[in-house]
Amino acid sequence: MLAHKAEEEGIAAVEYIKSGHGHVNYSAIPAVVYTHPEVAWVGKTEEDLKAEGIEYNVGSFPMVANSRAKTNNDTDGLVKVLTEKKTDKVLGCHIIASVAGDMIAEMVLAIEYGSSGEDVARTTHAHPTGQSITSPRDVLFGLLLTRCVLFLTVSEAVKEAALMASSGKAINF
Repeated sequence: MLAHKAEEEGIAAVEYIKSGHGHVNYSAIPAVVYTHPEVAWVGKTEEDLKAEGIEYNVGSFPMVANSRAKTNNDTDGLVKVLTEKKTDKVLGCHIIASVAGDMIAEMVLAIEYGSSGEDVARTTHAHPTGQSITSPRDVLFGLLLTRCVLFLTVSEAVKEAALMASSGKAINF
């Protein structure tokens, strides 16, 4: 895994030393492959769920259907959300997109706190605006940035995939 897993384990170790209790939810540790497009995932895979005999729903949303991805000519990939059939609890998410490593964060949060696909789908996601700055200082000094972060633009695809898993239909696809 990457440094973020080691960081969580380090924090848990210190908490354990200090109080006798430490916690790392390994099912909520994201993995990211920093290629182009990026690949990111968290939680269970379909293979895991089949092996465990868990009934599940799949919601999938292609990046080619995301307006900002089209505008940026970066439409490779998709978002796939896996939810438990009975409860709609988010069990896993897999993303292939230019900024998958940024997009996966909200699904890590969903798994950590036991959110449903409907919870994610009902969350307002900004679109199709883009986040092209990384800090207020960049605005104050008018710095030109070398990397444009599109997280707020393509994150609506996560909402659409969660909606597909929860209700079987998406708004924009």
